[in-house]
Amino acid sequence: MRSILAVATLAAVLALATFPIRADDAGDARAKALKEKLEVCAACHDEDGVSKMDGVPSLAGEPDFFTEYQLLYFRGETRKNEQMMAVARDLTDDDIRDLGAYYASLPGPPALTDPDPDPALTQAGAQLIKDRHCAQCHLDTFVGQGEIGRLAGQREEAIVKALHDYQHGARRGAATSSCRRSPIP
Repeated sequence: MRSILAVATLAAVLALATFPIRADDAGDARAKALKEKLEVCAACHDEDGVSKMDGVPSLAGEPDFFTEYQLLYFRGETRKNEQMMAVARDLTDDDIRDLGAYYASLPGPPALTDPDPDPALTQAGAQLIKDRHCAQCHLDTFVGQGEIGRLAGQREEAIVKALHDYQHGARRGAATSSCRRSPIP
């Protein structure tokens, strides 16, 4: 009986002694997989997550759940975009969580420093934001929260497209009736 206990104890000690190595190897593999996925993302969304391409939204500073939900919608093909559906198709749930956390950890796009090219349009937009209570979900700083996307620093055409898609039922999410009623042609 004593020898069986000694063997069992030795086996447990050896198993515990090698556990951190296995965990580190798994972490390294997961980090390597994330790096490969980020290289694919960077082709359009840029290495810092701040898009330089027309029509491509910035991901830097997006709330993690927002990014995760969008990837799930693309993977399930309930949000339509041929490039994104192809990229998301093979993402695992862990990949989606890792990508959401990564982009949420990045600083959001910088504020514009150029002079306002159309102050009247900016004033009309500010009134629309007030009337539609956008800050209620997107916060006063428009950085978003939870599954609600970041508006601050986002590319203008990405916001226009999102509003248009919500308004016409082409995009799903937590958009309120206020988002769906926004006057986007």
